[in-house]
Amino acid sequence: MMKKVLTMSGISLVAALLMIVSGCEKTQGDYNAVNESNQTFAGSTYDYLKSRPGVFDSLISVIDRLKLADTLKMQNVTLFAVTNEGFQQVVSKYNLSRKIRNRPPVYLNDMAYNFIDSLVTRYIIRGSYIADDFNYIDGKPITSVRWNYPMVGKLGTSNASGFMKGGPAYLDFFFTKKSIFSKDWVKGSTMAINIKTSNGIVHIMEAVHPFGFGKYNEAVTEPYDNSLYRPAGVSTPWELPSVIGQSTLVEAEDFDLGGQFIAYYDDPSTNGGKNYRPSDVDTDILTKGKGKTDVGGTYGDSYSIGWTKAGEWLNYSIYAPVEGDYVITSRVGNGNNTTPLKFHYDLDLKNVTGSLTFVKGPGGWHDWIPVQSPTIHITQGNHVLRFFHETNDVQFNNFTIKRVN
Repeated sequence: MMKKVLTMSGISLVAALLMIVSGCEKTQGDYNAVNESNQTFAGSTYDYLKSRPGVFDSLISVIDRLKLADTLKMQNVTLFAVTNEGFQQVVSKYNLSRKIRNRPPVYLNDMAYNFIDSLVTRYIIRGSYIADDFNYIDGKPITSVRWNYPMVGKLGTSNASGFMKGGPAYLDFFFTKKSIFSKDWVKGSTMAINIKTSNGIVHIMEAVHPFGFGKYNEAVTEPYDNSLYRPAGVSTPWELPSVIGQSTLVEAEDFDLGGQFIAYYDDPSTNGGKNYRPSDVDTDILTKGKGKTDVGGTYGDSYSIGWTKAGEWLNYSIYAPVEGDYVITSRVGNGNNTTPLKFHYDLDLKNVTGSLTFVKGPGGWHDWIPVQSPTIHITQGNHVLRFFHETNDVQFNNFTIKRVN
């Protein structure tokens, strides 16, 4: 249960003194929005952003690209607005990391749609929340308008002119990483709060707040949440079994969201099937028949990843509820004379299986060969598992992860 923080009513002597004390504004960066707190704007949230040229241009650009303008015009939302400075530092540092890896620079309009979408939508929250709504000891859980991403808001009060908690109120806004443990969360803070619009509330993030909570310099992937092989809308990592002997089945086509170089790498020189879901990855036609799909016969029909080349890879977000030893069994195939065929698995960017080799079956591309990995140790928590193609033409159907110890 959330515990509400109690506040005193009436004006105390200290409060009266504070009203005449100057010099207690919280200023960060070139843009100081403190004096915009507790204002009412005659227009929509989107109109408010447009009314501040030179402040929210980058945010407006990505909002328009993601077709979220109507959300900010008509839906009842709370926006934690990121300033131009917040975007600029992200692009600069992101490109520095790309330069180190000998990659060309990219800018907001160049970044993968899913990558930008996964970051922007965390700042747009369902419902209207003024600062006092977050006045709980542990903060208040809230969810984003798209993907229902879990965030947390918490009211704070800064110090000023010698008075503890005597300065302006502000909000801490937490990126939870889908963890229930606050130690895993990443915090951003506001410099202006409670700007009321015709359809919601705007809180302005500090200019030093990096757009995306600093996720620009690492692979940002999200579990695919529109799978035919999971409950509708599920967007949590694939959960590994905690019981010895049990398995988790993952379809190859349910690789993470995030786009090229983030959730997957697909060689642009080969473009095959575009079935099942929109992405650059070459998804083959539906394979029918339980004997030709997965190990346990869970799905009567499923897709596979085809037209593959050496060097391509796919990421899968996983969660291990307990530390343990696991074995991965992959169902793969091939329809030409390439032999032997090789692939491996990375766990958090480290090769943990070594090269896994198989020879094609007599039945063609969809004659699935089960290939078992050596035992790998996985610690408790969230991880990213990567399927890496070492040779061309590995047709990839699915894999199971079985706990063995």
